[in-house]
Amino acid sequence: MDYAIRAYTDKRAPLHFLVDGLQVWISYVDGNENGPFGVLFKWMEDKHDSEPLQHITEDGGHSYHQVKSYGTEDGIEKRKGTLETDPERLNRLQRIWIEYQKALEETVFSV
Repeated sequence: MDYAIRAYTDKRAPLHFLVDGLQVWISYVDGNENGPFGVLFKWMEDKHDSEPLQHITEDGGHSYHQVKSYGTEDGIEKRKGTLETDPERLNRLQRIWIEYQKALEETVFSV
């Protein structure tokens, strides 16, 4: 289901780190009438990419939806799109999830 992510990303604990030598940025989306709390990953799929991919997980890293950004009169709107099914991307997203847990100093669970 495609819906707008209208909640502002929370800057309380911005995270930035490398996974497989590539950039990853983390934002948080607080739950509101448009959806539950989520973790938004912006990440480079390849060292030659000029724009990061964006994915959101709302279930603790069990599934990831693609996110697209659109320019609007009020700025940038992010829209949750299709469920990610590409095996290579899912493997990378799992490695990102593990590094995210490490960055938070949480117990690392592989999902």
